[in-house]
Amino acid sequence: MLLSKKIQVVFDYFMITLGSFISAIGLALFNIEADVVPGGVTGLSMTINFVFDYLTVGQLIILLNIPLFIWGVVELGSAFGIRTFYGFFSNAFFIDLLRGDVPGFRWLHLQDSATIQYLLTHDFFFFIFIGSLFIGIGLGLVFKFKGTTAGTEIVCAILKKRFGISPGLSMMIVDFFVIAIATVVLYQKGTTEIPAIALAFYALISLYLSSWLIDLVVYGFDYAKKIIIFSTKVDEISDFIMKHLDRGVTSFYARGMYTKKDKDVLMTVVSPRDARELAPHIRELDPNAFLIVENVHEVLGEGFRSREEVDLKFLKNVQRREAAEAAAQAAQAAIRAELAAQIADKKALDARAIADSATTDHEAAVAKADAENAESQAIAAREDAQKAREHAVELEAVASSIEQCIDLDEVIAQK
Repeated sequence: MLLSKKIQVVFDYFMITLGSFISAIGLALFNIEADVVPGGVTGLSMTINFVFDYLTVGQLIILLNIPLFIWGVVELGSAFGIRTFYGFFSNAFFIDLLRGDVPGFRWLHLQDSATIQYLLTHDFFFFIFIGSLFIGIGLGLVFKFKGTTAGTEIVCAILKKRFGISPGLSMMIVDFFVIAIATVVLYQKGTTEIPAIALAFYALISLYLSSWLIDLVVYGFDYAKKIIIFSTKVDEISDFIMKHLDRGVTSFYARGMYTKKDKDVLMTVVSPRDARELAPHIRELDPNAFLIVENVHEVLGEGFRSREEVDLKFLKNVQRREAAEAAAQAAQAAIRAELAAQIADKKALDARAIADSATTDHEAAVAKADAENAESQAIAAREDAQKAREHAVELEAVASSIEQCIDLDEVIAQK
């Protein structure tokens, strides 16, 4: 289990890094280049950079995030603080890196590439749209793996913890005020080709799209359907749901206010695939049936796994498969090494036979030297084969340990 937790932590930090990089692409190459303030600390950093351009946006992000970082540690714990520090520092670093503001990488300046400049000049709305995609997907990955790039994301994480407000919604509310402040500054500065108010509208569109994508990445697509069924053939429909779909169904009484008659109403929650099968079947049983189909974000209970459990099961399967593959590759390498040692032994024996049958002193000396060299190679090959066998045994033990840990986790979870 300890090994599984370590792998989970490494995987989390890898995904936080990936999310920070993806988000930095949207910020560094699109929003910052277009003067479209994305809100939060990044938006404030952009606004300050308009006036004090000797400080880079990445540097300002780090400076402004320090007090929020301290608040996040107090509210959310030291573990969250470590991830937060890593998240906002890596995001700020990637922003400056992509814009060529990091010493040693000043040649990058990817925002000056032909593609970026063409889209910025000829299709501004699409330019902002692409940037919002990168920001939303990137921040969504950071949130999904228990990280944050600090800024208003810390506020969002605290709101999620205390009040259960989704990160995307809370970010939209907080960042709206940041965009308003930045718009005033841009308006007074008056150096942008596009009016500040127009840029504010673009910023709001970008904020909405990125917030929607954050929730989509964090929570995923709706993965179940709730179906409410009004029909005169509730028994037949219930039997089909329970026997063929292996899902539960609940019946409750309702009164039709038009007919003034009491009737049974069915409610069930099924997978989207089952929903596609259930609806036509209900139509066959009762062409007059009335169905209400709703998307369900999450279902907790028998027959359904939470999203965290789905993610954990996926990770465990990856661990199991990678460990088995590594052990199999090591076993194959051991077999190849053993064959190489056998070939080397045969060559050494042949060389010794040639040395023994030599007719002259010169031929004997040359053959003896060849035989000694072949024997040395055979010894080295046998040592390599032994190391390969030991390595294969070690990886087999690791794979077995991972398998046992996963099995134990599943047993504990069932209890």
